[in-house]
Amino acid sequence: MQQIRISNIENYMSLFQNANTNFSNISWVEPIFIGMLRAYQVDEALAIETDNDYLRAMILQGHTPNKTFSPIEKIDNSRMGTERISTHITDIMLKNFTQLNKEDIRDLKHYLQYLFLELMNNVADHAHSPVGGYTMAQYYPQGKKIQFVVADRGVAFLKNMQLNFSNIDTEIEAIKKALEKGVTSTQQRMYNQAKNAGYGLYAMFEILKMTGGRFVIISNDTLLRYENERFVAKKLESPWKGVMVAFEFFEANINYDMDYFKREYLWKLDEEDDDFF
Repeated sequence: MQQIRISNIENYMSLFQNANTNFSNISWVEPIFIGMLRAYQVDEALAIETDNDYLRAMILQGHTPNKTFSPIEKIDNSRMGTERISTHITDIMLKNFTQLNKEDIRDLKHYLQYLFLELMNNVADHAHSPVGGYTMAQYYPQGKKIQFVVADRGVAFLKNMQLNFSNIDTEIEAIKKALEKGVTSTQQRMYNQAKNAGYGLYAMFEILKMTGGRFVIISNDTLLRYENERFVAKKLESPWKGVMVAFEFFEANINYDMDYFKREYLWKLDEEDDDFF
């Protein structure tokens, strides 16, 4: 039986090839796979077959109220609705943190809303996906962690980054460039305020570094994984069409409120940013 997790997603990319509809023999699946499967299903107009109750409920029957996971939400190719989706997912996740005091709940809410909204806005701004994007999150009580995924079927990083950076030739170069501070692939500012431009993936990276989290980014034929303070890049034998970003966030490691984080990590003018590559 297949157990598909954020740690081994690259081993199951062949399931998204050749208009495959059979997703049986899966005993365990995490949001990273569900978001990708939903985007794949809609893009290919497929009727999915599965004997996994969780997948069946999420993909075929729709979400039923559950405080540990959110419904699959669709992100349109605009920013309309992204703030509503971010708030909805955050509210569902916060129901699990009954032991936190009000101040910690407030900080956690701000971090989650910021992370969710930034990544969804990246899809809206840059994906050019024929089906938009799909997102969901789940809380895991044992590890006190939240896994979040957003997946699209668009043009991916390389094509976007080449709009502004003609010297970038590969997907891995494009992903790494997108993780840098203040870098955006759009030719206009991403936000009304210039100080926020290009902070989507950079902000995710900084927050997850600070809280001991991890992420996986897939862009077409390339996967980049960050965990335990190091990067691993892989070329995929079975490419994904578009982009998928998934992260795991550990609330216990939050040491600063969001205002401090923005001042010190986003808006502060550093003489020299650290080079992690």
